[in-house]
Amino acid sequence: MKFYLSALAAATVVSSFSTYAATESFEAKVTVQNAVVLTKDNDLNFGTIRAISDPTGSEQATLTVNPDPAASPVTSQDNPVGNAASISIIEDGEAGAFSVSDVVPNSILTITDPVNTLILPLAGQGLNEPDFTVGAWTYFITSGTNAGALYTQGTPNLQASADGTVSFNIGATLSTSSNASSVDYPDGEYSGSFNIEVSY
Repeated sequence: MKFYLSALAAATVVSSFSTYAATESFEAKVTVQNAVVLTKDNDLNFGTIRAISDPTGSEQATLTVNPDPAASPVTSQDNPVGNAASISIIEDGEAGAFSVSDVVPNSILTITDPVNTLILPLAGQGLNEPDFTVGAWTYFITSGTNAGALYTQGTPNLQASADGTVSFNIGATLSTSSNASSVDYPDGEYSGSFNIEVSY
């Protein structure tokens, strides 16, 4: 009988200690970042050129800036015999450059081409003055898993590295005006605003 009472007393003591448990409240948090961080390192520059447009707008001369830093810019005329339009390089330009950060490590990203095509004189386009158009966008991966490769639109290969970063260059082709014009290109700086999109 004494043994039973001692066991009961011990059980009561143990049970009484369990009522002194501590509790604390806490929050569960998560941050969503579906958009990538895209930073422009430098603009696309077609350099300094001599440009002549076809007064009828039927022929175009072109200048291509390759995104590969090891490549040289290329000029061409649609009709080299007629030479109604021409571009000659005075000073080389350079590809645009962008950096992507804060993305999922080793993730594959997609580049969407700019939509705008026009480059106009900063001083404003005068009556019957020719303009330039830009298109045929190309990309060269400069860092990340596939550094040294051209970006392919059909099967995107812009892959971030293990630290969630990747960078690339952008090149394009500048063309003389396809509109009729009665005057030459005025000397001065020409520019256009473009948007590029990078996404998962």
